[in-house]
Amino acid sequence: MPAISNQRTPTPNSLMIACTPPLLEVLNDSISSGKFVDTKIILFSRRNSSGTVCKPRALYANSSVLRTVPYFNDLLFGKFGEAESKSFSEPLEDTESADDYGYCSDSDLEEDEDGSTSSKVAQGQTTLARGNGSDPFNFPPIENKPPPTCGEYQEHPEKGKVIKIQDMAFITFQAFVLYLYTNSIEFAPYGTEDNRKPRSAEIISVSENSIPRPSPKSIYRLADKYDVPALKKLASESIRDNLKHCDIVGEIFSKFTSRYDEVRAMQINHLASVRFGGDGAVKKKLCDEIDEKVDAYVAGDLKHAAEAVSLLWEASKDRRPIAVPQNTSIFVRPAPFYHLATNTFRRHRRQQVLRTGNV
Repeated sequence: MPAISNQRTPTPNSLMIACTPPLLEVLNDSISSGKFVDTKIILFSRRNSSGTVCKPRALYANSSVLRTVPYFNDLLFGKFGEAESKSFSEPLEDTESADDYGYCSDSDLEEDEDGSTSSKVAQGQTTLARGNGSDPFNFPPIENKPPPTCGEYQEHPEKGKVIKIQDMAFITFQAFVLYLYTNSIEFAPYGTEDNRKPRSAEIISVSENSIPRPSPKSIYRLADKYDVPALKKLASESIRDNLKHCDIVGEIFSKFTSRYDEVRAMQINHLASVRFGGDGAVKKKLCDEIDEKVDAYVAGDLKHAAEAVSLLWEASKDRRPIAVPQNTSIFVRPAPFYHLATNTFRRHRRQQVLRTGNV
């Protein structure tokens, strides 16, 4: 007679906690219908050397899970063309201009260099951020297959809903679908910083190539567009936690930051805390970098950074911290600003007065 194990067999209830309720409903339906996927989403995956986005790829999902996001509920079950059943073999145009794409610096797009593709993700370990769910669980590794060439698709006999998204990267949306299924998302590290310690019990260390690792900025952009507050909060926290590893002045004056007041306030307050907490060399370096960026703005090269320049100027002039937007999903600690690059702004203010005569 085989020995009786004392290890407890997982009950159905303990197995269900690894899935979100919408996914459980879909899995239950698939048992009797034999069908799980009914939606095809086509997105660009790469950017070539000329700055054009290309390499359309398809991922597949279930519309019942997607519709938990109001935007996709209206798109897939409303009166739009995406609600109609279409062939899954329908192709997408091979390329799209970076201007039409809307986020030319998206790091979730792979880069073409002399015909070869290099990954934008740093090697090493990354972190997995979890929503308000239960205990962590492991994901099976994703098979690392080469992406199809531009316009190349595998034939698929099925029909269903087809969505063409031309302003999000493939890896960003792939991670988004996994988040809807599992309430978990893994973010790529900033630069080469691979050994960050978990910030809470909800952070899980995972190995390379386990699941897609999108940029937190790309996910923040997606969550803001589709109004997914919980996901936006996770992305915002990841951006905040990585500020000490990034070029903070460059980030403040970036096009991405110019679009989001919450991110800009968070970055400027972090800059002030570094400015006053660092040594003399750090302070001088930061002021020199700000001076350079403000010079570029005055010269007309950084027109998108008007709000950043204005906030830095007001903060240094009025000696007050940057106000955090209402309903923000993160906590930002105010910091003193009264010495922050004051000479830079005074100089440009004098130039403005001399040029316009307005005090």
